[in-house]
Amino acid sequence: MLTSSWRIVRVVSASRADTERVERAKGRSGHSRPSRLAATSQSDIERRHLPALQPTPVPAAELVSSAYDVRALLEELAELTGCGNAWGLRVLRRNVELALASPETLDRPENQVDFIEELAEAVWDGADSGFRYAVTPAATRDATHAREERRQAIVDRFDQLADHLCKQAERWQALEAEAAGASVAGPRPPHSGHMV
Repeated sequence: MLTSSWRIVRVVSASRADTERVERAKGRSGHSRPSRLAATSQSDIERRHLPALQPTPVPAAELVSSAYDVRALLEELAELTGCGNAWGLRVLRRNVELALASPETLDRPENQVDFIEELAEAVWDGADSGFRYAVTPAATRDATHAREERRQAIVDRFDQLADHLCKQAERWQALEAEAAGASVAGPRPPHSGHMV
């Protein structure tokens, strides 16, 4: 079954017998990022009652509110660690500012999925250490310790936000795939053994 996709990918033909389901990499919290879904069998779709599909993965107002939270957390994290120029944080800050400058762009599902994926990549990407910088020292050891605890709380909040939004996007993608599969009526053509 073909589902809509919002990324440009290189298509490679492979025999179905040579392929297995692929799981996306897990983030720091052990939760997966939004992924493109595998085909669901028609009998599975027919057995389940399909809830009404929302137009977007996350209500736009909720995602805009999350973007404001992300901006505030980014500013505080940069102040605590001096990591404001780390690549991942700069890219995420730019994406947040673009979303907040034109919140109507978050009314489109593909923009929402992109925003959520970019947040997850920034938070869970082990190659970019921006979220793991040590805090800048304070006047006292206790003050430095308090700053480190706050930094960890901010990182945990980023992780929770990314996880929550990813789960909503995955749930929406699953419902979208099921709705697309349920709307296909009539016999299916035989499978040729190759996926394109």
